[in-house]
Amino acid sequence: MPDKAQHMPTLRVTKMLKTISDSPHGLTLTEITELNNMPKSSLFPIAHTLVEEGFLNYDAATGRFTLGLELFEIGNKFLNQFDIMEYIKQQMDSIVSICNETCHFAVLSGGDVLYIHKVDSHEPIRMYSSVGKRLPAYGTGLGKALLCTHSLPELQKLYPDGLKPLTENTITDIRCLEEQLKTIRQNGVAFEKEESNLHVQCIAVPLLKDGKPLAALSVAIPVFRATGEHLDLIEKLLVGTRKNIEQVLSTMDFPLESLI
Repeated sequence: MPDKAQHMPTLRVTKMLKTISDSPHGLTLTEITELNNMPKSSLFPIAHTLVEEGFLNYDAATGRFTLGLELFEIGNKFLNQFDIMEYIKQQMDSIVSICNETCHFAVLSGGDVLYIHKVDSHEPIRMYSSVGKRLPAYGTGLGKALLCTHSLPELQKLYPDGLKPLTENTITDIRCLEEQLKTIRQNGVAFEKEESNLHVQCIAVPLLKDGKPLAALSVAIPVFRATGEHLDLIEKLLVGTRKNIEQVLSTMDFPLESLI
């Protein structure tokens, strides 16, 4: 969507909420304005209104704003609408119960992977990750699965500054990325080895609806446990789970895109 379509007052509201959500102890109005490079005179009435409506809390003693209960209630209503998420979580639990490796569920947010849910391995050595974390999509198995239908011009638009390395193994040639995505489109499976985290590799599958990835599933494996037999098992589990979830998606008008 072109910038001219954005409504500046609304954009200030969303940026304020996002900025405060990243600070568990809250922020002062001065800190919010500095982080967003916006005039305090514009943000003051917005903050006052959000407090009055319950979307923000204000501590007069510290001058800090925190998220309000109204956002919590809306968030709960949002989650309650999507029973399919429970189904996806059950499928992820099943994968982990068989292979005992960490499973992730994510969507594409701009050029990043946004982690929505994970089920941890019970192994003492496993990939560290957290729900809500973002990573550049081109450097992850999940991201490549999510980008698999992107053309070269779309990739160049998504990453105008090029592909910056996350590790020494990250692909930084956008044409090489394009070739990998073509293979993923053909095979339906994405692979990544130590491109986003050293000593970890991932296998991922896109979850398609009408030919477009709505989300993706992956399993992360420490390199030392990634034997051929183990990788074959994980790939088989992911492909089977993808079919199960895509079958459900095909029968319902589920706006999974709204998680982005």
